[in-house]
Amino acid sequence: MLLALRSYQKIQSWHQAESCCSAGPVQNLGTHRPNPNINITLPESGPGFRTYNREENGVDQVGLPETVAFIQRLGAEWEKESEVPFQVGDLSRAGGGPFPPHQGHQNGTEADLRPFRKDGAMLPTNINDASYDRAKTRQWCQLVKQMDPEATILFNDSQLIKEGLTRYYKGHHNHLHLRPSLNSDSLDQGC
Repeated sequence: MLLALRSYQKIQSWHQAESCCSAGPVQNLGTHRPNPNINITLPESGPGFRTYNREENGVDQVGLPETVAFIQRLGAEWEKESEVPFQVGDLSRAGGGPFPPHQGHQNGTEADLRPFRKDGAMLPTNINDASYDRAKTRQWCQLVKQMDPEATILFNDSQLIKEGLTRYYKGHHNHLHLRPSLNSDSLDQGC
């Protein structure tokens, strides 16, 4: 019980500092100092991945060089395992900072992704829909953890949570939220 409480508190403190994708007021709007390192736009597609709901010129898919490089490496490895690419949505905006309606996605270190579908379509799904492919989503999460054991994946599939692959977070029934563990001087500037 104490271990579960500590784990919950760790997740909550992480999200109080950098809350995720839920709509709501963004904190500290006046305190943002742009981080010049949040300057790499994820390509529209690449080996093993595609983007979705992309704004013009990918202005919503900008991250730290390390974040974008991780997604691209993950895509290259994923392509070896699956013919169905993973789908990447929002990252951050250039320089970071407020990104309504997200409360997070301010530091160039996070990405939203769609869960996989049984039909392989590049369309949305959620954990309660018959189209949701838990096995493929599990396989993708396992690859993330193999490449980066400290990566955080927020996604509300109770089975994947039990397996230790993902963590619960409000509003994450229809998308995964990936935060690779980054050790970089790029994180120390701005925001």
